[in-house]
Amino acid sequence: MVLTTEALPALPLRDFISSYCLREIDTNGTDLVKAIHAIDQSFMTFWLAKTPLLYATSKGTSSINTKERQLLCIPSRFQGYQTYNGRYSFFSVNLKANGFYRIFNVPMQLLSDTLVHSDDVIGKEVSFLQEQLEEAANLQQMKAVADAFFLGKLIRNTATGTGDRITAAALAISACPEALNVKQLAASVNMSLRALEQHFLAQVGMPPKLYARVSRFMKAMGMKMSDADINWTTIAHTCGYFDQMHLVKDFKAFTGQSPRAFMQGSPPPAEQFGPVLE
Repeated sequence: MVLTTEALPALPLRDFISSYCLREIDTNGTDLVKAIHAIDQSFMTFWLAKTPLLYATSKGTSSINTKERQLLCIPSRFQGYQTYNGRYSFFSVNLKANGFYRIFNVPMQLLSDTLVHSDDVIGKEVSFLQEQLEEAANLQQMKAVADAFFLGKLIRNTATGTGDRITAAALAISACPEALNVKQLAASVNMSLRALEQHFLAQVGMPPKLYARVSRFMKAMGMKMSDADINWTTIAHTCGYFDQMHLVKDFKAFTGQSPRAFMQGSPPPAEQFGPVLE
């Protein structure tokens, strides 16, 4: 059983953070396997319960240290599997394309496709946020302390430059990834093509074309998750793929499997959703 409750961040943060999420998981003694596939966001995770968690990659299987605050930096390819067994509770911060860069002014091109300890990237101050989250009585209080932390970081980040334009470009891609024309996108944010590609890579962690592919893949997977009866040909057409084989090619690149095999091998768990908090 998975119980998920989401909260929207404060208004000034909404271009950078899509949501806060509190998840409580009880596997009832069985393994719950979650694939870590390509996705168009980064995630900061604060573990509120310290149950062991396995992480299997091509390099082998290891145990994730739930005493650390993991930062999964915008994965552009299939990473591996996480295996849950027991009871878990965690608070995650779901960061939009260049949200982490905009808040912390940390270049992303060297961090993409990595799982790192947040403290090693942004300092020990984040451990105080962990303490406040653990002391909070509910998601509303967690949202309040998270808003205060991230707003404070955003206000103190005085870096100027192309941040607003890259944010606008990423939001435009996310809204309609199948219609990407990079030259037109560059013109729309008043940048040269080369400048857009360079700054997008630095701030997001992947080039605009790859980000559009990942966003389109997420759109396709979301359609299937929300309607198991819809066929892949319809999804491919709706999401702007040339044909179903084009979709299969991207699916294999981002999950390591065909769409059918991935959905059969990693079915979504039974999940209950609470109301979204403003």
